[in-house]
Amino acid sequence: MEVTEVAATPQSVVLEDKQRFSQSMLWQLQRHFFEQQGIQAWRQGTVPHYITSNPHIANAYAQVVLGFLRDCHAIPKRKNSEIPALDPSQPIYILELGSGSGRFAYHFLKKFHASYTQSSLSQTPVKYILTDFTEQNLNYWKAHPSLQPYLETGLLDFARFDAETDQSITLSQSGDTLSPESLSNPLIVIANYVLDTIPQDLFLIENGQISESLVTLTSSQAEPNLNDPELLTRLEINYTQQTINSDFYDHDGFNQLLKDYQQTLTDTYLLFPHVALRCLNQLRQWCGDRLLFLSGDKGYSREEDLLFRSEPGITLHGSFSLMVNYHAIGQYVQQQGGVYLTTPHRHTSLNICAAIFGAHPQNHPETHLAFTQAIVQNSPDDFFALKKVIESHYDTLSAEQILSYLRLSGWDAATFLDCFPAIMEHLEQLPSSLQEELFWAVQNIWELYYPIEEQRDLAFYLGMLLYSMEYFPEALEYLQQSRRIYGDDPNTIYNMGMCHYRLRQLDQAMACMTQTLKLKPEFEPAKAMRIKIKSESHRLHKLA
Repeated sequence: MEVTEVAATPQSVVLEDKQRFSQSMLWQLQRHFFEQQGIQAWRQGTVPHYITSNPHIANAYAQVVLGFLRDCHAIPKRKNSEIPALDPSQPIYILELGSGSGRFAYHFLKKFHASYTQSSLSQTPVKYILTDFTEQNLNYWKAHPSLQPYLETGLLDFARFDAETDQSITLSQSGDTLSPESLSNPLIVIANYVLDTIPQDLFLIENGQISESLVTLTSSQAEPNLNDPELLTRLEINYTQQTINSDFYDHDGFNQLLKDYQQTLTDTYLLFPHVALRCLNQLRQWCGDRLLFLSGDKGYSREEDLLFRSEPGITLHGSFSLMVNYHAIGQYVQQQGGVYLTTPHRHTSLNICAAIFGAHPQNHPETHLAFTQAIVQNSPDDFFALKKVIESHYDTLSAEQILSYLRLSGWDAATFLDCFPAIMEHLEQLPSSLQEELFWAVQNIWELYYPIEEQRDLAFYLGMLLYSMEYFPEALEYLQQSRRIYGDDPNTIYNMGMCHYRLRQLDQAMACMTQTLKLKPEFEPAKAMRIKIKSESHRLHKLA
C-alpha cells in the first residue's frame, strides 16, 4: 500500500509510530486518567460536565423516555401489530453509559419519577442502571446518600461496563445479567459525553480517494512511564496517510458508509465512530432490536459540516475528547432500518440525537412528539447558550427576574451560585412576599442538589441567604449540612454560632465561637462575638 509520511522533528522522541488511530496509546492514556482520577475528575471540574448534568437536560431526557414508554405500551395494542406486549414481570431498563459522578442520573430520576408515578405507565417496573468502566465510580455511587432512596426501592442499580469491549452487563446489586435471554422488554440507553472519549478511526478523503490516517506520537523528552496520564499534555501528534481497500472493516455496513463518504466528501479528514457503532449493535442484540438510544455530545450531524475538516483537534481537559461523527451514526441507523432524530437547526455546544429501533420504528408518535418538544423546541443546548450570556448580566436583573430564571433552570444549583451576589444585593429592598418566594426557592434548589464536594459550597450559601432573611433555624440546618459535607470550616462554624446567638442559644453560640478560634485563632469576628456572648451570659445569670 502507498504510504505518505510526515516526519517528526529531529529533537523529538518517538513514542508510537504509524499506528491506527483507534489503536493508539492515546486511548490507553485516557483510560489511565479516569482510573486514577475517579470522582476527582468531576469534583475538581477537570472534566466538563455541567451541560450534560443539569436539571434542564435531565427533564428533557425524562420527557423523551416517557414518550417512548407510552409508545411501548400503545404499539402492541394496535390492530395487526406484530410487536409483543410488554412483559409486566420484567423491568424496562434505562442504561446510562459512562455515568461519571452520577449527577445526571440523580436529576433524571427526580424528574422522571415525579411524572412516571402519576401516569398510567407506573404499573410497568423501570430500573435505572448507572455504568462506568472504573470501579472507583461504582463504589462512590453505592455510598452516595442522594442515591440511597432509589436503591432501597429497587429503581436503581449499578454495573461495571466497558463500552469498548464488554459483551454483557451484570448488575452489582441484584446480580442480574443483561443479555438477549434475560431482556424481554425494550431497552433505553443514554450516552452523554461518552462517544467523544471512546476510540474512533481517522481517514483522509481527497481527490476522490480515501486513505487511513495513521498516528505518530512524539515527545520533546524521554518518557519512561508511558502510563502517565500527564503525558497527554506533552505529546506532539503527526499523521501518515495509507491507502485502504474497500473491505477495510469486517462489517459491510461500515464499509458502505466509507464508500458513500468517499463519493460525497472532498478535501477533509473524517472521524469514523466504529466503536460506537459496534456498541450500538451489541445493545440492539441484547434487547431484540427494540431500543431507544439517546446521546448528547459535541459533534456533527450534517454532512456539510464534515467538509473541509483539517486534522482533528484534540481537546485536552485532563483527559481528551474529539468531535463525534453523529452523521455517520445517523446514516448507519437508517441503513439498519432504524429511525434517527436530531435537531433541524445547528447546535451551539451540545448535539443531541436519538435512534429508535424496532419492528416499526417510525410508528413512535409519542417519542417523536416528546423529542420535538423537549429537545428541539425547548433545547438544552439553547438553554446553555442563554445561560452563558445571562451570567455576565445578573447584576442587571431584578429579584423577580432572578427567581423566574431559577425556575426556568429547574432550580439548578450552579445557576443559583452564579446569581448569589445579585440576590444578596436585592435583599434590603425585598418585600416579605418575595422573601417567602426566595425561602421556597432555597428548599427546591437543595432538594434537587447532588453534592460531589465541589469547590463552591452550596449549603453554606443557602444558609447565608436564609440568615440574611432572618430564617435562623433553617439557616442553621443548611450550615450543618455544609459541615457534614465539607468538614469543619471556621467560616461555617462561626455562622452557625451567629444563628445560635440570634436564637438566643448562648451556650451553643459560645461553643461555636470557641471552636472557630481553635481552627483559626486570628478570626477577629469570633473573638469579638465570644466577648459579647460572655458578657450577655453573665448579665443573664445575674438576673436569674
